[in-house]
Amino acid sequence: MNNQCPKCGGKISPFYLRQNCPHCGVDLLYYQLEERLEQDAAESARQEARLKHFVEILKASSVGTPLHIVRLVLFFTPLLSMCLPLYRAGHKNVSLIGFIMSIVNHGFDMSAWSRDYLFAVLAMVLVIVLSLAVIINSLFSATAHGTVRNFIFSLVNTAVFGALSVLVCVSGGAVKIGFYVTLAIYLAELVLHFITAAKKPKGLLMLSVALCAAVALVCMFIGTKPQAQEPFAVPAGIRVVSFNTAAPWGTPFDGTASSARAERFIGYMQRVSPALIGTQELNSAWLETVSAELPEYESYAVKRGGDDDENRSEMNGIFWRKDLFTAEKTETFWLSQTPETESRFTYIDENGEECEAGCNRICSYAILTENATGRKLAFLNTHLDNSSEEAMLFGAQLITDKIAAIKAAYPEIAIVLTGDFNQTEDGAAYQLIASVLNDTTDKAAQQATWHEWGYSYTGDKPIDFIFTSSGQFTYQVLDNIDNGYVSDHYGIMADIG
Repeated sequence: MNNQCPKCGGKISPFYLRQNCPHCGVDLLYYQLEERLEQDAAESARQEARLKHFVEILKASSVGTPLHIVRLVLFFTPLLSMCLPLYRAGHKNVSLIGFIMSIVNHGFDMSAWSRDYLFAVLAMVLVIVLSLAVIINSLFSATAHGTVRNFIFSLVNTAVFGALSVLVCVSGGAVKIGFYVTLAIYLAELVLHFITAAKKPKGLLMLSVALCAAVALVCMFIGTKPQAQEPFAVPAGIRVVSFNTAAPWGTPFDGTASSARAERFIGYMQRVSPALIGTQELNSAWLETVSAELPEYESYAVKRGGDDDENRSEMNGIFWRKDLFTAEKTETFWLSQTPETESRFTYIDENGEECEAGCNRICSYAILTENATGRKLAFLNTHLDNSSEEAMLFGAQLITDKIAAIKAAYPEIAIVLTGDFNQTEDGAAYQLIASVLNDTTDKAAQQATWHEWGYSYTGDKPIDFIFTSSGQFTYQVLDNIDNGYVSDHYGIMADIG
């Protein structure tokens, strides 16, 4: 309600509810009613005309011709092209789906992001934001300066995408198929701006083509290419590798699919050429592939059991060079109160509650005879529990008991133990093992061995170890992932004298 009288102009309180003016007494409801109705009708007609004109602009700008419709649809296609691998950054493929899955599965830890990965994420975010700006602006293409604005917005969008893509490449990454598809979409948008315009700005079209071509060529030539990796030096002693392969895990969206990683693992082992390999989280598919492509190795692996999915029924597989060793005995025991049978460790906590390990855990081992010398070597491989300190320590105790039994049966035997301990050197299980065997880790240059595909910062302490009864050894982390991740762990290697 107007807060003054239409006749005398006197001020009226917004809470005044009577029909007549308190100053002049005029009927506020009916005073000059016809004139006011005419004014309202005229204003309504003006508003309707403005709305009709606005709708006509929207229709002419967005669906005026079939080419306008094609352009409108094209504006949304970067959301699809970004689902393809856009970049190789942070040693993995980066796509919109992969990034969303990484946040869901690994959280949002920017401290772990490399520069090329950061630029790749920024590129995806700005593609979405700036594409939205381009869409909104395009709805006013039919206005006087609509065409110029369309080119400006789209060129800014393309330039920002191109600049961030160049930064990805300069920082050590590379562009992938999704980048080229997205750039082609941007070029198609710019061409359609030109075709659908009433006045054809040829200069802007030439600038658009030149910009897209320049971005594509620069990124193509400066992007980091996978390098051929040199073989490792011949070991001075017995070369041992421990590697949690994460065989059941990974996703094709970021280039960590299991089958692709199996091939990377095989290539890595061919370059390292170890005498002994201890694997954790090995599954049947990997065992078959590795055995077929590394025929120079004999292997032994037993499923731990207790897994619903056969693909995820993990094994602590061990491999030994057939030309160097012959197996005398192979055996697996469960890290539970019934080590001879498939089982899981259980215990009663301080509150009297019955608890259990996170899953079945095992230790597999082989008694090997060195072909050249006839010396005996016991090669044990394990993976301690990930959720129960009690289960970890109990497993370590069973392993030390088994080592003692092996030494009693073979007094001069050498011992090698590999494994993922799921704890650092501060853990009680580690300290128990370290009381009977030597840890080969180089404490002066140690680093984290679990890295969660590079999505999380995991400090600088390893959880994977190689122990030996020998006092002479060298140590190295197998952290070369130039060709992509082999696992969510780095392998470790020791040359034992």
